[in-house]
Amino acid sequence: MNPQQANTAHSLYALYETLPNEVQQAFLEELLQKKQQELEDLAFALACKQAKEENQFLNGQEAQGFIQSLSQ
Repeated sequence: MNPQQANTAHSLYALYETLPNEVQQAFLEELLQKKQQELEDLAFALACKQAKEENQFLNGQEAQGFIQSLSQ
């Protein structure tokens, strides 16, 4: 993400934070309804990035369990 994109994202979040709680809730509900898969993918990618940065990798058994959970 380039600096201009990061600044825009930060500005949008700052605007979101100024909204009343009810409007924030309604926005999040609509965002989840319309972008659920994208949000899930992003959350997964961010969790993987954090785990990698912290050197927290799955052991063999954990990896196998994770792979099995994907096919359920």
